[in-house]
Amino acid sequence: MEKLRKLHLQTEDLTNENVEKLGALFPELLTEVEKDGKLIKTIDVEKLKEVVGDYADKDSEVYELTWAGKQNARRIATEPTNNTLRPVISDSEDFENTENLYIEGDNLEVLKILRKSYSSKIKCIYIDPPYNTRKDFVYKDNFTRSKQDEDIDSGAVDEDGNRMKINNGTDGKYHSNWLNMIYPRLQLAHKLLKKDGVIFISIGEDEIANLTNLCNEIFGESNRVGIISRMMKSGGNKGQYFSPNIDYILVYAKNIFDLKYFREPISEETANKSYTNIETEGIRKGEKYSIKGLCQPGLDIRPNQRYWLQCPDGTFIIPKGVSFPSKISEGEKIIPKDDDNVWKWIYERYEKEKANNNIIFKPSSTATALVDEKGNVAKWNVFNKIWLNDRLEVGRVPVNFISKWENRLSSSELKKLNIPFDFAKPSELIKYFLILVDKSEDAIVLDFFSGSATTAHAVMQLNAEDNGNRKFIMVQLDEKTDEDSEAYKAGYKNICEIGKERIRRAAKKIKEDNKDKDLSNVDFGFKVFKLGNSIYKDTLLHPGKITQENLEDFAESIKTGTSEEDVLYSVLLGMGIPLSAKVEIKTIQNKKVFVVADGLLITCFDKNIDLNLIKELAKIETTVKGLKPKFVFKESSIKNDSEMMGIMDYLRSQIFKTTAEMKDYVRVI
Repeated sequence: MEKLRKLHLQTEDLTNENVEKLGALFPELLTEVEKDGKLIKTIDVEKLKEVVGDYADKDSEVYELTWAGKQNARRIATEPTNNTLRPVISDSEDFENTENLYIEGDNLEVLKILRKSYSSKIKCIYIDPPYNTRKDFVYKDNFTRSKQDEDIDSGAVDEDGNRMKINNGTDGKYHSNWLNMIYPRLQLAHKLLKKDGVIFISIGEDEIANLTNLCNEIFGESNRVGIISRMMKSGGNKGQYFSPNIDYILVYAKNIFDLKYFREPISEETANKSYTNIETEGIRKGEKYSIKGLCQPGLDIRPNQRYWLQCPDGTFIIPKGVSFPSKISEGEKIIPKDDDNVWKWIYERYEKEKANNNIIFKPSSTATALVDEKGNVAKWNVFNKIWLNDRLEVGRVPVNFISKWENRLSSSELKKLNIPFDFAKPSELIKYFLILVDKSEDAIVLDFFSGSATTAHAVMQLNAEDNGNRKFIMVQLDEKTDEDSEAYKAGYKNICEIGKERIRRAAKKIKEDNKDKDLSNVDFGFKVFKLGNSIYKDTLLHPGKITQENLEDFAESIKTGTSEEDVLYSVLLGMGIPLSAKVEIKTIQNKKVFVVADGLLITCFDKNIDLNLIKELAKIETTVKGLKPKFVFKESSIKNDSEMMGIMDYLRSQIFKTTAEMKDYVRVI
């Protein structure tokens, strides 16, 4: 009997995906090799080198960052995972309606799982990874070894199997351990970013050089937006030679040509200090403005930007230079030479600005960059008006040094929320980055070293201020708190408990601080998911384990005790549907039916599914005109083989055009 197509049981193998993409571009690269008794497609590396012009006759030494374990770290990033994310509804806030996510578990595994649903969908990533100061934990990513092996290896694996150890450098691989941890995570982060997405990475001086080289390799040096120096604190007496007062933020784009220029708001202090003139006439009467000289030393020399201007007393001025026009009249031009000064605009632009009352002449004895008809220093200077209201709308170019948000501000912030956590970044710092990046006010923001969930706090705060619709995804390993810490004494047994409670309290405070403002559109909830083992039985993941004796035990594909919600969200991840998708529960013919994303996906996991139910489900329409719903069922839920055949015939003849289309839209697990 013809079968419906099975849903994938694990995440994609990125190596196979890369082989397919290269093979589609260059079919001549494809070859086959035998692996585990099977022929698999792979790439002829030597032919690939020739395709990109890399021939044998050349020096083999190249400039690159390498370290012990790099090849394995690269491999780990491409390996599939059988794990899944299980919803924890009881720990969530407004689970049914929120689009925010809080995910507990190893961020490498989580990033792999999120890839299908969130590839090229994340606008902004902010992470604050361990700085590798010989006191930090780093993740030990070795998924091929048993927990017992890990215990023997490091002595630092907890009873939940968390792979962490203090990287104190005693094993001689101080930098390598850290690089092996961060490398695969950044590779996966790159996949998640939108084409106009951007990542901000906080880091200290211990790994700034290595991280810069690493990001140049993963994101491309041409996509480096900048390196920001940030004042962590002022003063201090630590250190032997210099007291460390700054850390850094590396900023990289997915594709810098798609990334809009950064602009920051003009502060009230800057506005009051710089825009001191007030217009007294015309349509902009009462508006504030500043002035700037029309001739600035150091301007690029361009044709048509050196010409005479007539002053209020009838005299003429021109930027200083080695040559002069023979004719002196308003707008008379001469092509500037290398040593000439120029105006910043062509004459046509000057005329337009003058007509709009944006030009000011002022008597001056210091306009040394300008001369009159006789070559003497001009007695007039000319300026253009810069309007405050215009600048408030477009903002200004930010600088790559930040001194406003020291760490002490985050300590005060957390103290007000009564949240015990050390070394968090101020939420205002993260909010500032979001303002630079997200002009649409509608973005997904990811932080996979979430800590105390500062990024979630920043997203909610900014949404409350500008009525934005940003969504957050927080990922944090449930690292245990030290029993001597204030957090543990306050009842927080792991960092995830701190992060979730911080979001709840921050949301409450934002509402209290804005009680006179309508915040009904702001999402203050979050869905909690926890990294867990696959919902599928081992024999499906490892068919070699099936024997004649246990065959009947595996007629059902799902592990005993798995909830319907666990199955549902594993299906969403397998179908590439965001975890934030809205889920509606309906009862149809006494069966529990999940309608996901307004009809994009329809599932039912009840037993004894028959053709009558399928006909009812087929009547459900999506909100997108012309788009057909997708269906997923448990294969064991179909009543019998006869019903299966009837269902397939009905779907093929009444709903879908071809068998291939039916198999694309209908899957079984």
